[in-house]
Amino acid sequence: MYDNGVGVVEDDKEALKWYRKAAEQGNVYAQNNLGVMYDKGIEDVLEDDKEALKWYRKAADQGYAHAQNNLAVMYDRGGKGVAEDDKEALKWYRKAAEQGYADAQYTLGWRYANGKGFLEDDKEATRWFRKAAEQGNIYAQNNLAVMYDNGEGVLEDDKEALKWYRKSAEQGNVYAQNNLATMYDNGGKGVAEDDKEALKWYRKAAEQGYADAQYNLALMYDNGGKGVLEDNKEAVIWYQKVAEQGYASAQYNLGLMYQYGEGVVKDMTKAKYWIKKAYEGGDAKVSKIAEENWKRFELWKY
Repeated sequence: MYDNGVGVVEDDKEALKWYRKAAEQGNVYAQNNLGVMYDKGIEDVLEDDKEALKWYRKAADQGYAHAQNNLAVMYDRGGKGVAEDDKEALKWYRKAAEQGYADAQYTLGWRYANGKGFLEDDKEATRWFRKAAEQGNIYAQNNLAVMYDNGEGVLEDDKEALKWYRKSAEQGNVYAQNNLATMYDNGGKGVAEDDKEALKWYRKAAEQGYADAQYNLALMYDNGGKGVLEDNKEAVIWYQKVAEQGYASAQYNLGLMYQYGEGVVKDMTKAKYWIKKAYEGGDAKVSKIAEENWKRFELWKY
Protein backbone atom coordinates (compact mmCIF):
# COMPACT_ATOMS: atom_id res chain seq x y z
CA MET A 1 0.00 0.00 0.00
CA TYR A 2 2.73 2.46 1.03
CA ASP A 3 4.86 1.27 -1.91
CA ASN A 4 2.22 2.12 -4.54
CA GLY A 5 0.29 4.82 -2.70
CA VAL A 6 -2.94 2.77 -2.72
CA GLY A 7 -5.29 4.07 -0.02
CA VAL A 8 -2.46 5.97 1.66
CA VAL A 9 0.12 8.57 0.73
CA GLU A 10 3.03 6.85 -1.03
CA ASP A 11 5.86 6.48 1.48
CA ASP A 12 8.86 4.33 0.55
CA LYS A 13 10.31 4.40 4.08
CA GLU A 14 7.05 3.06 5.51
CA ALA A 15 6.90 0.47 2.73
CA LEU A 16 10.46 -0.60 3.55
CA LYS A 17 9.57 -0.93 7.25
CA TRP A 18 6.57 -3.16 6.61
CA TYR A 19 8.24 -5.21 3.90
CA ARG A 20 11.09 -5.86 6.34
CA LYS A 21 8.70 -7.02 9.10
CA ALA A 22 7.02 -9.47 6.71
CA ALA A 23 10.34 -10.51 5.14
CA GLU A 24 11.85 -11.34 8.51
CA GLN A 25 8.92 -13.68 9.09
CA GLY A 26 9.78 -15.52 5.85
CA ASN A 27 7.24 -13.99 3.46
CA VAL A 28 8.75 -14.54 0.00
CA TYR A 29 6.83 -11.68 -1.66
CA ALA A 30 8.04 -9.23 0.96
CA GLN A 31 11.59 -10.58 0.72
CA ASN A 32 11.56 -10.11 -3.05
CA ASN A 33 10.00 -6.63 -2.80
CA LEU A 34 12.52 -5.63 -0.18
CA GLY A 35 15.24 -6.83 -2.55
CA VAL A 36 13.75 -4.72 -5.35
CA MET A 37 13.74 -1.60 -3.18
CA TYR A 38 17.42 -2.00 -2.32
CA ASP A 39 18.24 -3.06 -5.90
CA LYS A 40 16.66 -0.01 -7.53
CA GLY A 41 17.31 2.52 -4.77
CA ILE A 42 13.69 3.66 -4.97
CA GLU A 43 13.05 7.25 -3.82
CA ASP A 44 14.12 7.53 -0.16
CA VAL A 45 15.73 4.08 -0.04
CA LEU A 46 19.48 4.05 -0.71
CA GLU A 47 20.62 1.55 -3.34
CA ASP A 48 22.39 -1.35 -1.65
CA ASP A 49 23.33 -4.32 -3.86
CA LYS A 50 24.46 -6.49 -0.93
CA GLU A 51 21.11 -6.07 0.85
CA ALA A 52 19.24 -6.67 -2.41
CA LEU A 53 21.20 -9.87 -3.02
CA LYS A 54 20.57 -11.07 0.53
CA TRP A 55 16.79 -10.67 0.31
CA TYR A 56 16.48 -12.01 -3.21
CA ARG A 57 18.38 -15.11 -2.10
CA LYS A 58 16.12 -15.68 0.90
CA ALA A 59 13.06 -15.68 -1.36
CA ALA A 60 14.85 -17.61 -4.13
CA ASP A 61 15.90 -20.34 -1.69
CA GLN A 62 12.20 -20.83 -0.90
CA GLY A 63 11.51 -21.42 -4.58
CA TYR A 64 10.00 -18.06 -5.54
CA ALA A 65 10.64 -17.80 -9.30
CA HIS A 66 10.46 -13.99 -9.50
CA ALA A 67 13.20 -13.69 -6.87
CA GLN A 68 15.24 -16.43 -8.56
CA ASN A 69 15.21 -14.40 -11.77
CA ASN A 70 16.08 -11.18 -9.92
CA LEU A 71 18.94 -12.95 -8.18
CA ALA A 72 20.18 -14.27 -11.53
CA VAL A 73 20.10 -10.75 -13.01
CA MET A 74 22.23 -9.46 -10.12
CA TYR A 75 24.86 -12.15 -10.65
CA ASP A 76 24.66 -11.56 -14.40
CA ARG A 77 25.45 -7.87 -14.22
CA GLY A 78 27.41 -7.64 -10.96
CA GLY A 79 27.26 -4.51 -8.81
CA LYS A 80 28.71 -2.65 -5.86
CA GLY A 81 29.94 -5.38 -3.54
CA VAL A 82 28.41 -8.11 -5.72
CA ALA A 83 30.84 -9.90 -8.04
CA GLU A 84 29.63 -10.90 -11.49
CA ASP A 85 29.20 -14.68 -11.46
CA ASP A 86 28.03 -16.34 -14.67
CA LYS A 87 27.64 -19.81 -13.14
CA GLU A 88 25.40 -18.51 -10.35
CA ALA A 89 23.43 -16.45 -12.85
CA LEU A 90 22.82 -19.51 -15.05
CA LYS A 91 21.86 -21.64 -12.07
CA TRP A 92 19.16 -19.22 -10.95
CA TYR A 93 17.93 -18.40 -14.44
CA ARG A 94 17.40 -22.12 -15.01
CA LYS A 95 15.59 -22.59 -11.69
CA ALA A 96 13.20 -19.74 -12.54
CA ALA A 97 12.81 -20.87 -16.16
CA GLU A 98 11.94 -24.43 -15.14
CA GLN A 99 9.13 -23.01 -13.02
CA GLY A 100 7.75 -21.26 -16.09
CA TYR A 101 9.07 -17.74 -15.43
CA ALA A 102 8.99 -16.17 -18.91
CA ASP A 103 11.78 -13.59 -18.49
CA ALA A 104 14.18 -16.31 -17.35
CA GLN A 105 13.10 -18.57 -20.20
CA TYR A 106 13.82 -15.77 -22.66
CA THR A 107 17.25 -15.16 -21.12
CA LEU A 108 18.16 -18.85 -21.32
CA GLY A 109 17.09 -18.84 -24.96
CA TRP A 110 19.22 -15.78 -25.66
CA ARG A 111 22.22 -17.36 -23.95
CA TYR A 112 21.88 -20.59 -25.97
CA ALA A 113 21.47 -18.56 -29.18
CA ASN A 114 24.60 -16.50 -28.45
CA GLY A 115 26.74 -19.18 -26.78
CA LYS A 116 26.95 -17.28 -23.48
CA GLY A 117 27.58 -19.75 -20.68
CA PHE A 118 26.77 -22.69 -22.95
CA LEU A 119 27.89 -24.00 -26.30
CA GLU A 120 25.74 -22.30 -28.93
CA ASP A 121 22.66 -24.46 -29.44
CA ASP A 122 19.92 -23.11 -31.71
CA LYS A 123 17.51 -25.95 -30.90
CA GLU A 124 17.72 -25.24 -27.17
CA ALA A 125 17.47 -21.51 -27.86
CA THR A 126 14.30 -22.10 -29.89
CA ARG A 127 12.85 -24.33 -27.17
CA TRP A 128 13.22 -21.67 -24.49
CA PHE A 129 12.17 -18.81 -26.76
CA ARG A 130 8.99 -20.75 -27.55
CA LYS A 131 8.16 -21.32 -23.87
CA ALA A 132 8.50 -17.61 -23.13
CA ALA A 133 6.82 -16.53 -26.36
CA GLU A 134 3.75 -18.63 -25.60
CA GLN A 135 3.41 -16.67 -22.35
CA GLY A 136 3.45 -13.38 -24.26
CA ASN A 137 7.07 -12.30 -23.75
CA ILE A 138 7.54 -9.84 -26.61
CA TYR A 139 11.32 -10.29 -26.89
CA ALA A 140 11.02 -14.06 -27.03
CA GLN A 141 8.28 -13.76 -29.65
CA ASN A 142 10.56 -11.64 -31.82
CA ASN A 143 13.54 -13.96 -31.35
CA LEU A 144 11.44 -17.05 -32.06
CA ALA A 145 10.32 -15.34 -35.27
CA VAL A 146 13.98 -14.67 -36.15
CA MET A 147 14.74 -18.38 -35.69
CA TYR A 148 11.93 -19.30 -38.12
CA ASP A 149 12.95 -16.47 -40.46
CA ASN A 150 16.55 -17.72 -40.69
CA GLY A 151 15.95 -21.45 -40.21
CA GLU A 152 18.02 -21.60 -37.02
CA GLY A 153 17.12 -24.47 -34.71
CA VAL A 154 13.94 -25.04 -36.72
CA LEU A 155 13.01 -25.42 -40.38
CA GLU A 156 12.77 -22.05 -42.12
CA ASP A 157 9.10 -21.05 -42.15
CA ASP A 158 8.10 -17.55 -43.26
CA LYS A 159 4.49 -17.97 -42.14
CA GLU A 160 5.55 -18.89 -38.60
CA ALA A 161 8.07 -16.04 -38.60
CA LEU A 162 5.34 -13.62 -39.69
CA LYS A 163 2.98 -14.91 -36.99
CA TRP A 164 5.45 -14.39 -34.15
CA TYR A 165 6.75 -11.05 -35.46
CA ARG A 166 3.15 -9.84 -35.55
CA LYS A 167 2.40 -10.98 -31.98
CA SER A 168 5.44 -9.08 -30.73
CA ALA A 169 4.90 -6.07 -33.02
CA GLU A 170 1.32 -5.64 -31.86
CA GLN A 171 2.63 -5.27 -28.31
CA GLY A 172 4.92 -2.43 -29.42
CA ASN A 173 8.28 -4.18 -29.86
CA VAL A 174 10.20 -1.96 -32.31
CA TYR A 175 12.51 -4.77 -33.45
CA ALA A 176 9.54 -6.97 -34.32
CA GLN A 177 7.74 -4.07 -36.01
CA ASN A 178 10.78 -3.44 -38.21
CA ASN A 179 11.24 -7.16 -38.92
CA LEU A 180 7.55 -7.58 -39.77
CA ALA A 181 7.76 -4.60 -42.11
CA THR A 182 10.85 -6.09 -43.76
CA MET A 183 8.98 -9.33 -44.45
CA TYR A 184 6.16 -7.40 -46.14
CA ASP A 185 8.69 -5.20 -47.93
CA ASN A 186 10.59 -8.14 -49.45
CA GLY A 187 7.92 -10.83 -49.61
CA GLY A 188 8.91 -14.47 -49.24
CA LYS A 189 7.74 -18.04 -49.17
CA GLY A 190 4.08 -17.85 -48.27
CA VAL A 191 4.26 -14.09 -47.53
CA ALA A 192 2.98 -11.76 -50.23
CA GLU A 193 4.87 -8.50 -50.77
CA ASP A 194 2.74 -5.67 -49.37
CA ASP A 195 4.24 -2.18 -49.43
CA LYS A 196 1.33 -0.61 -47.52
CA GLU A 197 1.76 -3.04 -44.63
CA ALA A 198 5.52 -2.54 -44.75
CA LEU A 199 5.09 1.23 -44.57
CA LYS A 200 2.65 0.92 -41.66
CA TRP A 201 4.98 -1.19 -39.52
CA TYR A 202 8.14 0.74 -40.40
CA ARG A 203 6.35 3.90 -39.29
CA LYS A 204 5.25 2.38 -35.97
CA ALA A 205 8.86 1.48 -35.14
CA ALA A 206 10.23 4.71 -36.58
CA GLU A 207 7.92 6.84 -34.44
CA GLN A 208 9.37 5.10 -31.38
CA GLY A 209 12.84 6.27 -32.44
CA TYR A 210 14.22 3.02 -33.87
CA ALA A 211 16.91 4.15 -36.34
CA ASP A 212 16.81 1.08 -38.63
CA ALA A 213 13.07 1.53 -39.13
CA GLN A 214 13.46 5.28 -39.67
CA TYR A 215 15.98 4.58 -42.42
CA ASN A 216 13.79 1.91 -44.02
CA LEU A 217 10.81 4.27 -43.91
CA ALA A 218 12.90 6.97 -45.60
CA LEU A 219 13.88 4.50 -48.35
CA MET A 220 10.23 3.60 -48.98
CA TYR A 221 9.27 7.27 -49.39
CA ASP A 222 12.38 7.88 -51.49
CA ASN A 223 11.70 5.02 -53.90
CA GLY A 224 7.93 4.62 -53.71
CA GLY A 225 6.28 1.26 -54.28
CA LYS A 226 3.01 -0.55 -54.95
CA GLY A 227 0.41 1.56 -53.20
CA VAL A 228 3.07 3.84 -51.69
CA LEU A 229 3.56 7.17 -53.46
CA GLU A 230 7.09 8.52 -53.74
CA ASP A 231 7.38 11.45 -51.32
CA ASN A 232 10.78 13.11 -51.25
CA LYS A 233 9.81 15.56 -48.51
CA GLU A 234 8.90 12.70 -46.17
CA ALA A 235 12.08 10.88 -47.20
CA VAL A 236 14.16 13.92 -46.22
CA ILE A 237 12.43 14.17 -42.82
CA TRP A 238 13.29 10.57 -41.96
CA TYR A 239 16.79 10.61 -43.49
CA GLN A 240 17.49 13.69 -41.35
CA LYS A 241 16.42 11.94 -38.15
CA VAL A 242 18.67 8.96 -38.83
CA ALA A 243 21.57 11.00 -40.20
CA GLU A 244 21.69 12.98 -36.97
CA GLN A 245 22.17 9.66 -35.14
CA GLY A 246 25.32 8.96 -37.17
CA TYR A 247 23.79 6.51 -39.65
CA ALA A 248 26.19 6.71 -42.64
CA SER A 249 23.78 5.53 -45.35
CA ALA A 250 21.22 8.12 -44.26
CA GLN A 251 23.88 10.84 -44.19
CA TYR A 252 24.89 10.00 -47.75
CA ASN A 253 21.31 9.82 -49.03
CA LEU A 254 20.41 13.08 -47.29
CA GLY A 255 23.45 14.67 -48.93
CA LEU A 256 22.19 13.49 -52.32
CA MET A 257 18.75 14.99 -51.65
CA TYR A 258 20.39 18.37 -51.05
CA GLN A 259 22.75 17.90 -53.99
CA TYR A 260 19.90 17.31 -56.46
CA GLY A 261 17.19 19.35 -54.72
CA GLU A 262 14.86 16.42 -54.12
CA GLY A 263 12.35 17.14 -51.35
CA VAL A 264 14.37 20.21 -50.33
CA VAL A 265 15.76 23.35 -51.95
CA LYS A 266 19.06 22.46 -53.62
CA ASP A 267 21.86 23.38 -51.25
CA MET A 268 25.41 22.33 -52.13
CA THR A 269 26.78 23.47 -48.77
CA LYS A 270 24.45 21.03 -46.96
CA ALA A 271 25.15 18.38 -49.57
CA LYS A 272 28.86 18.80 -48.88
CA TYR A 273 28.28 18.64 -45.11
CA TRP A 274 26.32 15.37 -45.14
CA ILE A 275 28.32 13.59 -47.84
CA LYS A 276 31.52 14.49 -45.99
CA LYS A 277 30.01 12.99 -42.81
CA ALA A 278 29.28 9.77 -44.70
CA TYR A 279 32.73 9.82 -46.32
CA GLU A 280 34.47 10.19 -42.95
CA GLY A 281 32.22 7.70 -41.14
CA GLY A 282 33.00 4.16 -40.07
CA ASP A 283 30.99 2.32 -42.75
CA ALA A 284 33.61 1.31 -45.35
CA LYS A 285 31.12 0.56 -48.14
CA VAL A 286 29.24 3.86 -47.74
CA SER A 287 32.50 5.74 -47.26
CA LYS A 288 33.81 4.50 -50.60
CA ILE A 289 30.64 5.58 -52.47
CA ALA A 290 30.64 8.96 -50.72
CA GLU A 291 34.31 9.48 -51.55
CA GLU A 292 33.61 8.82 -55.23
CA ASN A 293 30.80 11.38 -55.19
CA TRP A 294 32.95 13.86 -53.26
CA LYS A 295 35.71 13.69 -55.90
CA ARG A 296 33.51 13.44 -58.98
CA PHE A 297 31.50 16.56 -58.14
CA GLU A 298 34.38 18.37 -56.40
CA LEU A 299 32.22 19.00 -53.34
CA TRP A 300 35.14 20.51 -51.41
CA LYS A 301 34.61 23.65 -53.48
CA TYR A 302 31.32 24.49 -51.79
